[in-house]
Amino acid sequence: MAEIRINKVDAARRQIDVAIRLLFSNDDPVAIHTLSAAGFRILRDIVHKNKKGRIQQHFKDIIKPGMEKELWKVVNKAANFFKHADSDADEILEGVQIEKANDAMILLACFCYRDLGYQFTPEMGAFMTWSAALDPKLLENTPLKDLVKTQELNSIRSLSRKNQLEVGKNLLSQVRQDA
Repeated sequence: MAEIRINKVDAARRQIDVAIRLLFSNDDPVAIHTLSAAGFRILRDIVHKNKKGRIQQHFKDIIKPGMEKELWKVVNKAANFFKHADSDADEILEGVQIEKANDAMILLACFCYRDLGYQFTPEMGAFMTWSAALDPKLLENTPLKDLVKTQELNSIRSLSRKNQLEVGKNLLSQVRQDA
């Protein structure tokens, strides 16, 4: 039987990287959400514990005092539904735009990972570049805006979601070959 020895940051990194590969493969959005939310939660907890990082300060700046629990309840709604059934075994989750939720969860996880002082993995770099191509204003004040140069990435916004994910998959393949 195989044994594993792993720290929390490495566990989160692996969850996020797999979530990104699944996303770009247009795989199961529930699995993507579960993995990305678990990885994000680990990283968020470490950032919060260390009281470091821009993402931590950004949340403090935008969340009305006393409303933190409400915000995180909304952010964690789908993740909690997918991992717990103790008090709501017969419930049905509705009204969650899972693709947007997945993109946002992975984005937040990547920011937390970087805020902890780590370099983006090839998966994270590809995802961040892909995100910047989809919404250039989203990452306007980051060096990633300079990475969105190819014609394929510049025209990504006009593509279907399936084709956008294919562009992401190709970008990840290229980034992994270059690494």
